[in-house]
Amino acid sequence: VPATVLARRPDVAAAQASVMAAQARVGVAEAAWFPAITLTGNGGHASPELGDLFKWSARSWGIGALLSLPLFDGGQRAAQEEGARARLEAAMAAHRGQVLTAFREVEDQLSALRLLEGQAEAQGRAVQSARRATQLSDSRYRNGLVSQLELLDARRSELRSQRQALQVRTAQYTATVGLIRALGGGWDVAPQAAARAQNLAVVAR
Repeated sequence: VPATVLARRPDVAAAQASVMAAQARVGVAEAAWFPAITLTGNGGHASPELGDLFKWSARSWGIGALLSLPLFDGGQRAAQEEGARARLEAAMAAHRGQVLTAFREVEDQLSALRLLEGQAEAQGRAVQSARRATQLSDSRYRNGLVSQLELLDARRSELRSQRQALQVRTAQYTATVGLIRALGGGWDVAPQAAARAQNLAVVAR
């Protein structure tokens, strides 16, 4: 299963978004060490005479600059940067843990599908054997070789084998749904996801 498929999982995507947000906070904390330059400007008209106020020569403007240099802050910026880096490490650890959990869930479902496939084949053979035994008992009963009790026992054995086969098939469907969920598939794309899960199960075998 390609690892990129797991990026569709909401929990993995959320953990990745948390890492990106933590990285952005580290950048903000590092940028606080750099000096800040603020530029201001103003413009207008000034004239001692009201009639000359809006003439071209009555224009006035000014530009100012303010430099802010972080020198003494009592260790506040260093503490903020260390805190941001600690939160980044925690977010990365949580992301790795979530990815490992996703891999484990996918592998569990693939292993279950492989195991259930073998059980389904064995149970299918058991159903065929029970069906042949029922046919043989029915033929012997019709010829008067066995009692009706033996025929009923054969039919009960066949029904029991069929019921077990259906249970295995139900478990296969449940494991397929679990694989779809583990891969981050949604219910709105269930047919495509189911086909993809079946292909994965075939490849896994």
